[in-house]
Amino acid sequence: MGLLSKKNSIKLYRQNRQPLTTPVSKRPLEKCPRIDTAQVAAKVESFKKWTIGTFKNSKQQLLEHMGKIDKTVDPEFEAQCEVLKDIHRRYGLVVAAAKNFSHVLTQMAEAEKKLSESFYQLSMKEEQIKAQCTMTSETMRGVGEQAASLDACLRYFISSMETVYNQTITDTLHTIYNTESARIEYDVDRNDISAATNPPQGQLTKNLPVGATEKCEEKKAKYEKLKNDAKIKMRLLEENRISVVAAQLEKLQSALAAYYSGNAKLLEASVRELSFLQSPQPSFIPTM
Repeated sequence: MGLLSKKNSIKLYRQNRQPLTTPVSKRPLEKCPRIDTAQVAAKVESFKKWTIGTFKNSKQQLLEHMGKIDKTVDPEFEAQCEVLKDIHRRYGLVVAAAKNFSHVLTQMAEAEKKLSESFYQLSMKEEQIKAQCTMTSETMRGVGEQAASLDACLRYFISSMETVYNQTITDTLHTIYNTESARIEYDVDRNDISAATNPPQGQLTKNLPVGATEKCEEKKAKYEKLKNDAKIKMRLLEENRISVVAAQLEKLQSALAAYYSGNAKLLEASVRELSFLQSPQPSFIPTM
């Protein structure tokens, strides 16, 4: 009886046991997307040209630095570019120093307000020196308010200087950097043509690729156009930058004079005047 029961149990177990693996549903195989060989070939060719161009440009810069190859020079233009780069660096120093000064003013204004409050709290308990504590509290409160007002003036000034430093001058510098890149590309082709047509003594003249001369002339035209654009931008930047910054400095000088002389009304007027001044434009020059 026990043996029969055991056999029945094994039979039921085998019938109810689930298969270890689920059957794979038969679905039609998905078709692989067709590869556009023409598009792939175009991308490979584009990458190849970019790699060769980058290598040639880097080689040109290295040889120029070593003095083993000549380059197109415009001493006057390059001197103007170096002056602007130095001016840009100096504006950066002004912005950094002004931010540091603003941070100190903020901390000082908070400290003066806390000192004013502490004297006020003391005056409520010290009847014998209440008048002196109250006067000192009022004085420190006024000093703290003036520091806060000067900090507000400084923040308006910083905002304008950041626009000049980070956007206005940088816009012109981008054109200068693009001009330098175009000059290097032109010199690469120019030197390649020169090396092919005027080989060293004992070497044969090489045949130029089709359209090499025309391509070189196109790059020269691009370089000349960018250089002209950069000159125009530098001239307009010089004219507008001076007028904008001069107006900002005049208002800041008035605010500083009012702060250190204790003239609260003049300081408040300076804050209003600075807030009304129009911020410098990111660029004084229309897109070229």
